[in-house]
Formats: sequence, C-alpha cells, structure tokens
Amino acid sequence: MEGKFLFWKKRIAPVAARMMTWEVTTSFDGTLTETELRKRFDEDFRDVFKAGFADGECAVFFWPLVSFNASDGRKHRYLVAVADEPLENYRKTFDRCLPKQIALYAIADKILRGEWDGENCLKCDETCVECGGECAEVADNGNLLFVALCEHCVYILVFMEGRLCHWSEEYGYGETFDDACRERVARFKEFLKADELFAKMNDVGEFVVCCEKVGTVEESLHVKNLFQVAARDPFWCGKDLDACDSMKPSERQRWTMRAVAVLILCVAIFAICDDMTDALYAKIIDGESRNSFVDAAPVELSQPAARDLEMLAWAEGHRDLLPAKWTLGRAGFVDGVASRSWRTSRGTCDSSEFSLLGIVGGRVALVKTSAGETKTLSVGDSLSRYRVKQIGMNDVVMRCGRKEVRYALKMR
Repeated sequence: MEGKFLFWKKRIAPVAARMMTWEVTTSFDGTLTETELRKRFDEDFRDVFKAGFADGECAVFFWPLVSFNASDGRKHRYLVAVADEPLENYRKTFDRCLPKQIALYAIADKILRGEWDGENCLKCDETCVECGGECAEVADNGNLLFVALCEHCVYILVFMEGRLCHWSEEYGYGETFDDACRERVARFKEFLKADELFAKMNDVGEFVVCCEKVGTVEESLHVKNLFQVAARDPFWCGKDLDACDSMKPSERQRWTMRAVAVLILCVAIFAICDDMTDALYAKIIDGESRNSFVDAAPVELSQPAARDLEMLAWAEGHRDLLPAKWTLGRAGFVDGVASRSWRTSRGTCDSSEFSLLGIVGGRVALVKTSAGETKTLSVGDSLSRYRVKQIGMNDVVMRCGRKEVRYALKMR
C-alpha cells in the first residue's frame, strides 16, 4: 500500500504478467513517439502477447530501462510488460496493478545493499549452493547478475551501477536448479560479453536463488511484503498495468471518503467556534449588566471643601442652602437686622415645592424650585424649612421637625 493515513492509502494488486527486455535502434538524434513505438513492437511481436486472450486484445506497456550510443545508432531498451489476466475486477479495490514477480527486484535490491540474509520467505535450494559459489559473490560497484528459479521459470536481472538494465523470463524448467538452468545462465553470460553495453562492465557480482511460489503472493506473507517493498521503489512508482481512461472506482471511493471526512471536520470546527462565540457573548452581556445595574460605582464629584461652600453660600445670600448649624445663629439676621419672617414662620412645615431633576452618585441631588431656580443639595443642606436627611439612588428624603417628605426621581 502507498500512503500512511486512513482513506489516503493506495492499494497495489499483484497480478500475473509477463515481462521482457526489448531493444529499439534509432538514429543518434532520433526519438520515438508512442505510436511509432507500438507499431515497431507489433511488427516484431505481432501475436506473442495476445495468445492468452479470446478477444485478442491486451494492454502492452513500455517502461524505459537504458539508452546508449552504439556503432549503428542510438539504442533504446525498454521493459515490456503485459498482464496475463483481465484486470477489470481489480479496479473496485485496487488503485494500481503490478507484476507479481517484482518481488525478485526487492531481493536483488537487498543484495546490492548488503541487506539480504536468506529470509525464510524464499527457499534457497541446496542445489543453488552447489552451483559454483555464485550465491556469495556480490560486487560493491552495483554491477550484479541476479538469477532466480521460481515456479519452473528462470528469471535473469542485470543491474549496472545499481540500475536495472535487463529483465528476462524463460519458462519450462524443473523444480531445482539443474543443468538446464546452468546452461541457460552460461548462454546469457556469453551474451553479456558480446553486448555493447554490458561488455564494459567490470567485476560483475553473481547471485542465484531458488524460490517457491513467488507467483502466488497470497500464500506467503513475506513474499507479499517483498512485493510491497518493490512497489515503493522509485523504478516501479507510478507504473500501472491497468490502463483506465477515467478515475478508478477505488480512487473515486477514496476521494469521496476524503470529502466526507473534511466535511465532518469543518462541521465540528464550526460547532465548536459557534459554542465558544455564544459563551463569550453571554459572558460579555452578563458582565455589562452587572457593571451597568448592580456593581456600578458611584461617580466621585470633584467639589470644593464643604466649609468653603458654606461660607460662599452665606456670603452670597443663599442661606436656605446652608446646614442647620449655620442657620441657627445667622438665619434670623441680615446685615445685623433680625428677620421678622423667620420668627413668625419658624414653626410651620409646609411642603416644599420643588422637583427632583437628578441624583449624582447617591450624594448630590439636583433640584428645581417653584421659582425656576436650579440648586444642588447634599445631605444636611436646607431648602426652605426642610433639611436634606437622605439621598438615595432614585429619591431624596427631606425633613422638617418631625415631618419627613420623600421626593422620587421621575422616570422619563
């Protein structure tokens, strides 16, 4: 599988397929189009890859291996691959299809890296060890001749400087690495000596393994792991034996699941943000309500000293605004003359006619008398025969003798 996260994994199916190396020669500066490549292939192998299908149709893929200049022009070598079974049934659950035998590529890659230790997934037959010691000869320069006998088929892979440059498969051999297999390897070594590319290789390492059931990947967990390791290699990455013009059902299903997951995530984030917004808004409104109606601190007025205000009021003749302690000794005299009206109306407590305009901080009241004058009163101040006993948040209590009158603030 490719990918590490749920709904992002791409599944790769191991399928029965055939592969071979095919060489095409062009001029030194020549190029090959897809159409010309297929035309040449049909001329060389007209019916070779179509024998197993009733309808005579199969998809052939050309994967570049190596390109080099030769004596007669530019040579291009391709790894030709074609599926040996219909692939439509794989599309529902798999994203790509690759040949089963690429597990051998993973073994060869481990050998090149010095990581192969004869894992139990592939049985090394004793006859392999008797074939001249090839199993132990591995060069450090990346040149490797890898031979594998698997399910009556001899596979030969050639790596040049760590790069796959040749792949061949030949069926019809026995279950053990016998003389026929050795003869096949000997003939291929003669080809290497004569080839214009491989003849330049020095110190070619050789490795031979005898494998069981590489083709039946499902019967061996470790072989399946080797297949997955090979499928992730850069050489096989992106290759697919299943040519599909539109998006495969597996890919469409995965994108649908991604969209659903993203939608659910967005809805969850929106719900969380909405709840947080409501909570924050409620907290702000609650705080404003407490600050406005419950916990509002009284406004501190910057006023002159009380003694100075009383003296100023007395000097300017506003004796009705002075506390009783000022008026007791002075209210009956104006410029040294006793006030007759004070003596005659001293015992009367008629209701004072004024309107309460406002209260500041529960300490100062703003009133308007019947004469149209605006006055400010504090606790202890007098207006007519009444003295301010108490100033509340919304009312003022005036007292004259034993009589108390409450003036409420009119709501607008």
